[in-house]
Parts: sequence; structure tokens; C-alpha cells
Amino acid sequence: MLLRHHQGIGHRIARLLALAIFFAVLTSALVQTVLQANREVENRRHSMEATAFAMASAAGDAVAEANASKATAALTAVARIPDILMANIQLPDGSTLATMGQTAFLADDVFLKGDSSTSMLFKGLLLVSVDIVKGGAVRGKFSMLADISNLRRQIMLTILTTFAAALLAACAGMAASRPLQRRIVGPLTELTQTIQDIRSSRSYAAKLQDDNTPDEAGILVKAFNGLMSDIQSRDAALQNLAYNDPLTGLSNRLSFQRSLNEWMDNRLSVSAGAVALLNIHGFRAMNDAFSHSIGDALLMTVAATIKSAVREDVTLARYGGDEFALLLRNEDSTADVEMALARVQAAFFKPVQIGELELHVSLTAGVVLLVGQVTPYTSSDEVLRHVDLALADAKSQVAGRLQFFRPELADTVQQDTALGQALRQATKDGAFQLHFQAQFDLRANHVSGFEALVRWRHPVQGPISPAVFIPLAERIGLMSMIGDWVLAEGCKQAATWRRQGLPERIMSINVSPAQILAAGFVEKVRAALRKSGLPPQLLCLELTESMFLGANYAETVIVLETLANDGVVLALDDFGTGYSSLGYLSKLPFHTIKIDRAFVSGADQNQRKQGMLKSIIDMVHALGLAVVAEGAETAGEVALLQRLNVEKVQGYALARPLPPDAAITRANEIDMRYQSLSA
Repeated sequence: MLLRHHQGIGHRIARLLALAIFFAVLTSALVQTVLQANREVENRRHSMEATAFAMASAAGDAVAEANASKATAALTAVARIPDILMANIQLPDGSTLATMGQTAFLADDVFLKGDSSTSMLFKGLLLVSVDIVKGGAVRGKFSMLADISNLRRQIMLTILTTFAAALLAACAGMAASRPLQRRIVGPLTELTQTIQDIRSSRSYAAKLQDDNTPDEAGILVKAFNGLMSDIQSRDAALQNLAYNDPLTGLSNRLSFQRSLNEWMDNRLSVSAGAVALLNIHGFRAMNDAFSHSIGDALLMTVAATIKSAVREDVTLARYGGDEFALLLRNEDSTADVEMALARVQAAFFKPVQIGELELHVSLTAGVVLLVGQVTPYTSSDEVLRHVDLALADAKSQVAGRLQFFRPELADTVQQDTALGQALRQATKDGAFQLHFQAQFDLRANHVSGFEALVRWRHPVQGPISPAVFIPLAERIGLMSMIGDWVLAEGCKQAATWRRQGLPERIMSINVSPAQILAAGFVEKVRAALRKSGLPPQLLCLELTESMFLGANYAETVIVLETLANDGVVLALDDFGTGYSSLGYLSKLPFHTIKIDRAFVSGADQNQRKQGMLKSIIDMVHALGLAVVAEGAETAGEVALLQRLNVEKVQGYALARPLPPDAAITRANEIDMRYQSLSA
């Protein structure tokens, strides 16, 4: 279609040229013909006027005498003049004195003296009238009418000849324009065909033949060839950028995946192979500590070191960030892979020198062995997903670890993913429940409070342990939302029991680090108290020691001091299992310390544990804080805690976490039992 279009341009050029020649020749000839016709008519007019003046002079006496016979005799000379159709002599009053020739004419054939030459020529008649003067006075008028149709025929023949000449000239112009058409349209046609070929083949190597002519066609050819050269250069640069890492010069992830695909396509003829993914341990910290330019230099050095430590048949690529991928084609066992990667890791035993810095680099590795699999791999995506899992498992252990992929890693990830999706939906729907575990005051012998514990029943799997879904919620960023829900529901339940006339009991609610550091946490606590109507002194927030580590310490202290000033009770949970420090315990506004069950369990049967437990309790009391002991599961442990002057105890020995109604029933039973014992 485009080709026909450009051929049509040539035809239009030829037609335009032919028309231009035709109208130029025709117009020029017509103008000349009209001018010539006017000259011929004027010459004929002048000749007839001269004759008319002579005849008027001869007829002067006859007119003066009004003698028709003499006037008629005077007109006989007119008959000898060629092409004269009529002649007459008129008296001053307009009456005809004598006439000769044709006496009747149509009205349209009557001419006035002032008629144009073109009008006379059109009708083929020429009229001449002159005055007859005798004795200095006008005695009449002499008129002659001549036939000039022969002149009209001559003019028409000239016009037809001119038209034929114009047509001939137009045809000659069209024939002469062929080289011009080829010169103008030829490059366009070739350019069109070349562009069509480029579109179909996606190859930009095509060039037009350049004859080095300086006209527009030559400039067009040169411009197109230059454009193709630019596109080829840009395409080569884009290809290089698409498949190579600009920083290290290694292949990138896309190129590595393509190499892996090609290798797997020929896998039937391959009896060995493994894919390894290496990670620079602590790279983010080094990058942040020493600047990104140092980080880039480190990546380039690590890439060069790995490349020098592997064989030439190993495909090495920068997989992304601080990760490097290797395709090991000849390793057919875990021992071979370990030996190959050991050479790589050994290359980093010495510090890496970056300018004046000496950086200690350790590589952690995840590996997928592609041979000897019960179910062979069918896609590179699956291989790369598994090597990612193996690397993640290695990074979760120790720096410099080499970990092979195990099928259970994929199963765990799939289960966590499915469980995480269900947990997100549960968070959206509010599909949680609160169970409450009683806290018993050993001094007053009654249940003084409850700890609110969140529970989740999976729609398919049933109840999910908090030890499973709480860490999962923390990993996927849902803990803050779940914690806010527990805070609001716990306050609401405590306020409901209070309005029912039950004894006032403190409601203890666990707070996660993500929750307390989220924007507006203080306002969320105040809103929960306000909406529920629960007094702040009946709300106890339990925090773990991990909140006071790192850069968030100062921010956390401000939040706690604000809540303490509001009257909220604060408790440090799981004391003794983390990074307990008397320094921050003495500075933070805690009211209660909850001793972890690891110190309580079996303490009544272990003298060493009893000594440790007593030391902790005495230390906490010395700080002016109350003690709640968790995890008391036997009557002996409860009795020991009472002897050690613990204020409150919590555990299965007294009550398990229960739904609201059951928790109140159990609390009443505990109160009645201990009140009867004390009585």
C-alpha cells in the first residue's frame, strides 16, 4: 500500500507538470491569438473606414440634392469591394436615401460604432459608419457592413491548432519528466520498502544506496542512513544495558536467567549442574556507614574477586543489590559444589582494600543442586525461587553459611504465605477473639486482674497457636493493627464487667514494638479508654525489653512517661529473658515487673533456681516495683512464690486463658476457694 502510494506521487508529479505545460502553452497562444484577432479587426476597420470616407465624398452631391438615383449610382462602386454585405446612405433625419446589398438583419446583428472588436469577431460582421460632409456641413451618414467570418474561422483554426500544440507539449513534458520522477520518487520508494523490511525483520542494518548527489533526495538518503546508524548504536547500547550490569560489568539477572534457560533446554545431555546465590553479609550496614560510593567500589571488587575464583565455564552474574548468582555446570554433588564455593569464600579471608578502608567481607550462599532430583526442575523460575529460599535460610543462621535447598523450605514458605493471606483477611474482618487469664493477688487472696490474650481460629485449620500467628503478624506488618484491636476490645470488656457490678480488676494488654512506635499510639490508648469508659488505673500495658534497644529508646521513653502521667499502669514483660538492665529499669516509669516462666518453672524443686528467683524478686522490690510471676503451673510453685513475697501470680495452676464468661466464672471460683482457705 505504501509502495503504491509513493508511485502515485510520481504520477501526480507528471500530471501536475503536464497540466502546467498545457495551460502555459495554451494561455500564451490564446493571448497571442486574441491580440492578433484584435489587430486584424482593427486593420479591417481602418481599411473599411478609408473606403467609407471615399464613398461618402463621392456621394456628397447626391445627398445634398437628395437624389436617390445619384446616390444609388454612387453605391455601385461598393459592390466591387470583397466581403461587403450591405451599404446605405442615410439622410440627417435617419431616412434611407439609397441602399445596396442585404437589406434585412436580425436585431442581434445590428452593431453600434462603439462595439468591441471581440463582439464583431464573435458574430463575423464588421460595421463602419462615417458622416457625409458637403460644404462644411453634415449632409448624411454612409454605412458599410462587411462579412469577417473568414477571419473568425481563421482565429478558431488558430485556437484549435494551439490546443493541439498544448496537448503535444504536455505529453512531451510527461515523457521528459520520467527521469525527474525516478529521481524524486525512486528514493522514496526504496525508503518505503526498506522501512517495511525493518518493521517485519526488526533488523536495523538496512541502508539505502547513496549516490552522493547534493539535492534533497541525496540529503534524504544520507539522513536515513545516519538515522539507521544511530539506531544501531542505540540498540547495541540498550542490548548491553538490558543484559549487563553497568557497575560491575557482569551479566545481570535477565541475562543469567536466559543462560539458565538455555542450559536447562539442553539438560538431557547434561549430567551435572548447580545454581548458587551469594550474598555479602552486612553490606547494607557498610553501605550506610561508609557512603554509597564505597559500597559501589566494594561491589566491583567483590565481583572481580569472585570472577577470578571460579572456572571459566561458570556463568557469573550480579543478581541484584549485593547478591551474585553462579551457574556451575560441571558440579554433580554437594561435595563438588561445596569445594567450588569454598574457593570463592576463601578469596575473602583477607580484608578487602577500598581506598584507605579495610573491609572484612563474608559471603553467605544458597544452593540448588539440579541433578539427582526426584522431581527434575522444568523452569528457571522455580530454580531461582528455590535458590532464594536456600539463601534466606542460610542468612537466618550465621554469616558465611552455605545452605542447600530442602523441599521443606518451599513447603514452609507456602504455608506461611497462605497463613499470612488468611491472617490479613482475619485482620480486615476482625475475626479474632480475646481470652483472659486471671492474675491472682497472693497478699489479698483474690483475682486482681486479667491478661487479655488474642486467639485466632483459622476457617479451615481451626485454632492457630499465638506462637505461630503472632510472629507471622510481626513479619508481615499486621501486629500493630491486631494490637490496636486487642487494646480496644480489652478495654471494652473490662469496662463491661465493671458496669455489671463485678469487682474492679486491672486489664493487662500486651503492646508490640511496632504498635508503640506507630504514630498516634498515645491517642489510641486515650481513645480506647474514653470510648469504653474504663479508668486509666485499671489498664496495664505490658511491654517487652526489646523496645528499649537501639535508636528508638528515647522515643519510647517519651511515650511511656506520657501514659504513666495519664494514670496507665506499665509492666515490663518477660523480665530476665532479654537484655535486662538495672540502669534503664531505674529510669523508666514501670510499676510492675513480670518474671518470665523460665525462672518459675520447677523452682520449688531446684534450690539454684530458688536462689536466682529470690535475687530477682529482691532486686525488683528494691527498685520499688511490684512483681508478677508468670507460668506457675503447680501448687508448689505458687506456694514458693508466696513465700518469696511475690505480689501476684499467673499460670495454669490457677487458671488457663478462657473466654470472657468462663474467665469470670473461674475468677469467682478462685476467690471463693482462697477466701474459704483463709477463713
